[in-house]
Amino acid sequence: MMRRLIIIPALFMIALPAICQTEKLVVPSDLKQQTVVTEPVTLRKGYLRAGSLLDFRVADRFFNSSGTREYYNTSSWGSSAAFGFTLQYGISDRLEVSAFTEYMNKLQESQTSQISVKTNTAEIITTEQKGAGIGDSHLELRYQVIKEKESKFSLVSALQVTLPTGEKNPRNIKSENQYDLPVGDGTYALGMDLSARKVLYPYSFSAYTSFNHNFDGKRIFNPITRASVKFRLGNSFESGLGCNLHVNEWIVFGNEIKFYHEGQGQINDTPSDLMPASWVVSWEPGLIFQVHRFRIGESVRTPLKGHSTPADPLYLMLFQYIF
Repeated sequence: MMRRLIIIPALFMIALPAICQTEKLVVPSDLKQQTVVTEPVTLRKGYLRAGSLLDFRVADRFFNSSGTREYYNTSSWGSSAAFGFTLQYGISDRLEVSAFTEYMNKLQESQTSQISVKTNTAEIITTEQKGAGIGDSHLELRYQVIKEKESKFSLVSALQVTLPTGEKNPRNIKSENQYDLPVGDGTYALGMDLSARKVLYPYSFSAYTSFNHNFDGKRIFNPITRASVKFRLGNSFESGLGCNLHVNEWIVFGNEIKFYHEGQGQINDTPSDLMPASWVVSWEPGLIFQVHRFRIGESVRTPLKGHSTPADPLYLMLFQYIF
């Protein structure tokens, strides 16, 4: 009898480890390979991510003051491209800091005809305006207010400061139409942002809203007088809703509707037609693909309806690598 009392508890002790739960250990290298689907909305503590963003647009059509889409003057055209570079660093698992700057490249060309008094013939006059250089820079602090869980969505608040590091005035002025375009806004700005995300695999849903306040600045608007005047850009508001399809953990098809509004700017405390109030509603489909720590994204932002704003698609390419 005593022997049975000893053997039975011993058998239970042998079987006990087989029914206990075990915790899977994830090494840091595996965490760094998490994708846009599985990673948290802010970088983990000590992680560093470098990235670049390329966007390009050809100036062909615009929404006029009545909201009608129309072509620019047939004798003029332009293009705008920007190559941005960003660094993100995780201060803690919920606090992230990032810095962003970009290299701008603008081009505007136009042709006008005038009658020569001496020869009584039409002459074609071509003007070309270019602008290239480092644009404005941004510093941002992001905090994960609500951590995403199976029963909760994530909520992130952000504070952004814009620094006027880009050239704000026209340069190499030769005439009213011959000069180098500015590549910066020339003013400080403060922005606030709230964004939310919820993953219900194979789908995810996102929403964001942001507000940007511009401060007073000084710059040259008239290349002839070359007078530096006080100005203020209109404050801007932006919001968006997204619904994404995850083919797997490495490939995501994005789909987002965006709304952007900018108030009318002022020169010497007076509303100016040079900076009219504008708004636009855009649709932005995209694709994100990832291989280990390297991420590639591309999208096309297509304006659907607007007022006093470009109506041409904006092409975007994203490259990111986490160290």
